[in-house]
Amino acid sequence: MLVLLSRRTIISSEAEIIGVLIISACAGIFTIIFEIEKINYLFALVIHFIMMFLVVFSISFYNKWTDNFLSADFLGSFLLIYLFAWIITLIKTKKDANELNNLLEQIRNF
Repeated sequence: MLVLLSRRTIISSEAEIIGVLIISACAGIFTIIFEIEKINYLFALVIHFIMMFLVVFSISFYNKWTDNFLSADFLGSFLLIYLFAWIITLIKTKKDANELNNLLEQIRNF
């Protein structure tokens, strides 16, 4: 959002665009870990977080998006974005569960 308000021209390289696509694809693919019933949700979340961090770190390193990877800016930004995505996912999951419970209740009362 701040980038849009700055009115600066931003030129993205092919490697940067591919990097963003890889990060996005991995975010979706790595959610498979949450489908494994034998794994505790918190453990799956930690594993997902670590895998995403490694992917983002690798792509950032390759594209030279930051000078110091373990800086507060890099870690803070990653954590904030991950937390935001997790909260949205949690809210959607709870909403879906409530809708399914309501549907089951209607079926039982029918």
